[in-house]
Amino acid sequence: MRSSSGKRIWIFSELAATVLVLFTMMALSISSLPDTRERIIPEEHTHETSTPARTDALTVHDPIVIDGNSGFTNASGVVWGSGTVSDPYLIENWDINASSADGIHIWNTDAHFIVRDCYVHDGEPNYHGIHLYNCVNGSVCNSSCSGDLWGIYLYLSNNNTLKNNNCSDNEYGIRIYSCAGNTLSNNTCQNNQIGMVLFYPSNSTFSNNDCSSNDDYGVYIQSSEDNILSNNTCNSNNGYGMCITYSGNTTLSGNVFDSNGGIGILLDSTRAFTITNCTISNNTQYGLYIYGEANSTDNWVWNNTFHHNNGADDVYDPFHIQAYDNGTDNRWNSTDGYGNYWSDWTTPDLDGDGIVEGPYLIAGDAGAEDNRPQTTVQTQIPEFGMISAMPVAIITTIVLIRKMSSRKGF
Repeated sequence: MRSSSGKRIWIFSELAATVLVLFTMMALSISSLPDTRERIIPEEHTHETSTPARTDALTVHDPIVIDGNSGFTNASGVVWGSGTVSDPYLIENWDINASSADGIHIWNTDAHFIVRDCYVHDGEPNYHGIHLYNCVNGSVCNSSCSGDLWGIYLYLSNNNTLKNNNCSDNEYGIRIYSCAGNTLSNNTCQNNQIGMVLFYPSNSTFSNNDCSSNDDYGVYIQSSEDNILSNNTCNSNNGYGMCITYSGNTTLSGNVFDSNGGIGILLDSTRAFTITNCTISNNTQYGLYIYGEANSTDNWVWNNTFHHNNGADDVYDPFHIQAYDNGTDNRWNSTDGYGNYWSDWTTPDLDGDGIVEGPYLIAGDAGAEDNRPQTTVQTQIPEFGMISAMPVAIITTIVLIRKMSSRKGF
């Protein structure tokens, strides 16, 4: 049996080791904080960087036109493949000047094909970089389109994939028109008039795309149904981060809308939208604007972070409210009672349940309010990082000291 002094030494050793571990965790958390001197995208929203194809590794080729499956020939630019799932036609490593015609124009096909590692350029003001018309089973990846009317244009084309492309410095980046079942991921659309323009898309997924620093909107969507937009970045556009009109049954999850010159997200005549886990911060106008009266209905907004939009400070100001609702029956809480985090409405929380005592009043004729505003950030934003680990470590240490001090013989 340990002596009384030995027991005390053992307890203090255990306590010291525990405290050392906790403060080591704190130090690691603090060291991972972003440099707040410049704005960065939270880590969970980063995506594979799309870079232009290396022109020194490419072969110059005339514009490519393929009409129908029979058009996939070596003469037309195909370097490999038979058009099956396991052996798709391959068009790759071409440097194409699009000043006289669309750089790559494929239409009326259902064979499997891949366009990759191509550089298509200088099509403005009349021609597109890569144009798919009435195509299915196609893939465009790791390609760069610059100086074109539309970088990549899909029209009446279903079940295609656009991945890891760079469509920057065009009139418009990517356009989708009357298409279904497409997947767009990890594309970069910067320094265009609009990053992405999506007309009549349905049952499609748009994820991890960067539509930032465009002259007008980051993303414009009209008449869409049943789409998922996740983990996209729409920062520092001169106009709105994302504008969505006459659309329904769509989920926006994990997207970042930061420092746009207008509204972060505009919903005009939308229904049954779910907006969750998004970071909406530092936008010049409202972070989220729901417009359209009876035509904007049954939208859910919950578990998002609203931070310093519309000139809001850290104290609620009715002249600088961060969101606007002019619709009908829109909900600013989840079914289980979770609202959003508002940087200007974080206290009081007298019962310590993480919910502010008192609703956050939303601007607009709907008289909407977030009845369960949360006291802590729901999605990481640049100014916050992982500092929350510090209070957890301190509280844990205090509890441990009290438990040990209550032991017999201590």
